[in-house]
Amino acid sequence: MKIAMSKTREQFPLSKKKPLKKTLPDIIISPVIFIILLVAGPIAAPYLPWTPSLTVISLNIIAFMFLSSCPLVYLYQVWYFQVYFYDLTDDFIIIKKGLLTPKEITIPYERVQDVYVDQDILDRILGLYDVHLSSATISSGIEANIDGVKKESADGLRQMILGKVSEKIKKEK
Repeated sequence: MKIAMSKTREQFPLSKKKPLKKTLPDIIISPVIFIILLVAGPIAAPYLPWTPSLTVISLNIIAFMFLSSCPLVYLYQVWYFQVYFYDLTDDFIIIKKGLLTPKEITIPYERVQDVYVDQDILDRILGLYDVHLSSATISSGIEANIDGVKKESADGLRQMILGKVSEKIKKEK
């Protein structure tokens, strides 16, 4: 599948670490669940109404499913990374993301109230940043963001957006 590119995404690319960031919680949690189920199965088996061996087998299957889901989640995130689109046009900021339920967010520069860059704990570990756009709408802070870029890209996007917002404000006066 071809990566959804724009001039903006070429200039300020998403980091190739983004799919790993989105998969890392599953990679960490799945083995923990796997171990808990392997230990809990034999302990809980005598107290359950069905046969102990069936309980242990069932829990082992569930544990294996958790562990084997990691590669599938990673592949999904790689695909998500490829279709993730953002562009800064002369009048709008356009962000398209999502595979199964794609969303397109279009924000006129006149409506942008704030642009900020942040990191969560996984971003810090991987050296990634998220660029958030705030407008008067309730959902803007949640949905209007470009996540998984390097520091230079985050700063560049922020400066470019603030510059265009400033231009639009000056034109209106």
